[in-house]
Amino acid sequence: MSDFLSNFSGENYEKTRQEKNKQKEQSDKPERKKIARPEKKASKQEPLADEAVQPEVSFGPQNSPENVENSTGEQHKNLTNEPEDLIYTKKRIKKKKYEPKKATTTSESVATTPVNQSKNPEEVIETDPTYKKKKIRKFIFLGLGGLAAALLLYFGYYQLTHVKVPDFEGKELSEVRVWTTENGVKLQVEQKYDFAKEANVVIHQNVKNKKIKKGKELVVDASLGADPEEIISLPDFKEMKLDDAKSWIKEQKAENLAIIEEYSDKVAAGDYLKFEITNKDVKAENYKRKDKAKVYFSKGKEVFEKNISVPDFAGKAKEEATEWAKKNEITLKVDEADSETVESGKVISQSVGKDTKVAKKESMSVTVSTGKALVVPDFSQFTAEEAESKANGLQVQVKQLFNDQVPYGQFISQSVEIGKKYTEKEEKPVIQVVYSFGKPYLKDLRDSTLEGDLQKIFYDEYQSKGANITYQVYYVDSTVTKGTVVKMSQYNEFIPINSVVQIGISKGNLKPEENKPSDKPE
Repeated sequence: MSDFLSNFSGENYEKTRQEKNKQKEQSDKPERKKIARPEKKASKQEPLADEAVQPEVSFGPQNSPENVENSTGEQHKNLTNEPEDLIYTKKRIKKKKYEPKKATTTSESVATTPVNQSKNPEEVIETDPTYKKKKIRKFIFLGLGGLAAALLLYFGYYQLTHVKVPDFEGKELSEVRVWTTENGVKLQVEQKYDFAKEANVVIHQNVKNKKIKKGKELVVDASLGADPEEIISLPDFKEMKLDDAKSWIKEQKAENLAIIEEYSDKVAAGDYLKFEITNKDVKAENYKRKDKAKVYFSKGKEVFEKNISVPDFAGKAKEEATEWAKKNEITLKVDEADSETVESGKVISQSVGKDTKVAKKESMSVTVSTGKALVVPDFSQFTAEEAESKANGLQVQVKQLFNDQVPYGQFISQSVEIGKKYTEKEEKPVIQVVYSFGKPYLKDLRDSTLEGDLQKIFYDEYQSKGANITYQVYYVDSTVTKGTVVKMSQYNEFIPINSVVQIGISKGNLKPEENKPSDKPE
């Protein structure tokens, strides 16, 4: 089959056509002689003509729209004048028995032979009338497919970059903080006083049960509880019982109004004793929720005889005082204080004097020495090199951190307040003292740093020293070795402690002649 098809390509096709024309000319000579004979002789050939093989017309490579249109008027002319342009292909067919025999001359059969013939009877050139419609339909399908893909990509992007905000109203503010941290949403808290809500409870939020883009800001109003500046109309506690006063305080959220119960010889248990406001300048008429006050109620009568003599505990061990108080049912409060003279663990002073008579259940206090105290110095008066030697026996850890406002070497902070005292028995913390490194300076890392070294460089040089300087990488076409830093958004300059540096990493995919001009200034 491949040999047969090769005859119709290029030079083979021309050779095949010429050979066919020669055979045609040789076969036409006896045919022409037969045409010149009388009709009677031609009629004798009818049986032969009836049984002769008739050619089947097929369209070949010589066809064109112009040949088809002109075939009716010029087919005989083309046949006689340009026989070399035709290639005849004959196909043997069976003649139907019922067809009438017709006596035709050779010239007539030749004249009725269509011009459009092909050597291959199976080769037919056809025009599809639905081609344009199919083409339009194809473009429509491609357009719809592209639109669907774009919508799908947008939907996926939307799902990845947005998160649905729950309803936090009435819930604790801590839940909102946890949710925003986990979902990459910024949180802005606006605190307001709200009598109906407890402190740190969400009152309102600007987005609820809707999606918000990650990185956007969620604004919530959080309750500070009841307004401490609100003026409260005080009731007449004289007419109230103890339980009624407690209920009123709870309803009004007057947490700074304390109920004190005391024994009383004259007032029955649960009855009002007295009311007093701590700040003498505040009157009952303008009492605010923030003002401290006390309302006293009776616990009834309790009588103890003051027949217990208090000894002198000065200079004695604390254990001796506590044992005496336990034995005599005295409430003893022990305070501690440093002393330059009294040994640690010994009593410095007592609230009830020597030989004073007290009764059971009464209270007294003693102050016990903790020994000499270690005082925290003011490290702002020293340099970073002097800090450890000036610590007065306390442990100090000196650090230097970047700072935009404090110049290099200057004091920034210390973890323990100045003048705080620590006794010998107390656990002493390590005092963190911080001095400034000044502003961070970003060096040029191009052409000398690999991508794998960036993490260590940014941590050691900046992040470990208090500068929140991070980086983002992107990849560029370059002849430089793959993975090498070739571009930086900032370099060889001071930058803020909170910065993000854009770093271009070489793909190493270009040849030297394809290299683009360097970004480095000449």
